[in-house]
Amino acid sequence: MKVNSMQLAGLCLGLSILVFSCQPKEVDAWQKFMACSTNACVAEVLAVKDAFLADPKPLFEEFILTNERGEDHFVGWSYILRDSVIFNPNYETEAVRTAMQQAIIAKSKEYEADPKYGEWATSIINTISAPVEGEAAGSDQGFTGTYTYDLGEEVGSGQIKILAIDDKTLRFALEIVGRAPAYNQGTMEGTATYVGNVATISTTEFGGQCTITLTFADDQLVAETKADEGGGCGFGNNVRADGTYKLVDDLDPFRGEGGDEAPKEIIGNWVSTQDPKSEIQLLGGEYLDIYEGKTVDKNPFSYHKSCPEACAPVADTPCIKVTGQDDVCYVVVKADGKTLELSMIGGTGNTLVYKKK
Repeated sequence: MKVNSMQLAGLCLGLSILVFSCQPKEVDAWQKFMACSTNACVAEVLAVKDAFLADPKPLFEEFILTNERGEDHFVGWSYILRDSVIFNPNYETEAVRTAMQQAIIAKSKEYEADPKYGEWATSIINTISAPVEGEAAGSDQGFTGTYTYDLGEEVGSGQIKILAIDDKTLRFALEIVGRAPAYNQGTMEGTATYVGNVATISTTEFGGQCTITLTFADDQLVAETKADEGGGCGFGNNVRADGTYKLVDDLDPFRGEGGDEAPKEIIGNWVSTQDPKSEIQLLGGEYLDIYEGKTVDKNPFSYHKSCPEACAPVADTPCIKVTGQDDVCYVVVKADGKTLELSMIGGTGNTLVYKKK
């Protein structure tokens, strides 16, 4: 059968339209999440979750591609899903959040043994597997403080700083020094969720899976590494966080990082001009992300007249440092008491504009 040039062109056009129209919605949802420029990307996170439950494979491919580019969008998505949705009692009822959690875990378990996607599936499971509700310890449980161990040059030493932020979240900073003569080191900091007296640190920041539990009892904590796959914890050779740490100081270990006194022009509740459903609150040293009237994230913040070195500033300018799983710094572009303009350092360059509520 002969096909003339016009028939061939029509066939090619038809195929190209078919290919274009069949672009997976899973990838579209992921692109929208990565492009989210507000401080509350919950809707985009949920769209990715829905796409994942429909068919995880296209999203696994996207996770791999973004990781190869050195981007941590996967970590951001999984932690927002965990902290702002599944573990957030203000988001939905316990029954709804538990059902969502179990559906995601069940779908992930289908790929746990997959040679290509297994580590991503396992990371999702580990991140969201803690009980949605339980006998949660309050922030006055006495977890806050500095814990240390020192077993001499033959074994090494370690220190873990803990600040209970609320009844399910704590901030931590971990420093480990290995035994002589190498004295290899390991450091990690961020936020972790806890239920009862057990906190779980889970991250894929260093390319593999890292999971460490911290169990608090009798003015001490016991650290136990549950997973350190592919250098997931990012520590030096033969360095592990495992051990029993004794409480040596029950004061806020981060109290020296408060920066400068926050000007009254930035304090209060602010509504986004780009998305009226999105709000932030800066009050009492805490930075709250609020969406549709619900608090989706809460972390401590500090104000600095000149950005600290940890923010990697591009200029000598005032900024806000928000401490979470990954610290985020915002340049204060404008603050006159009526308008607040922030630009995330290392972000897309977009200026977030807020009006006083």
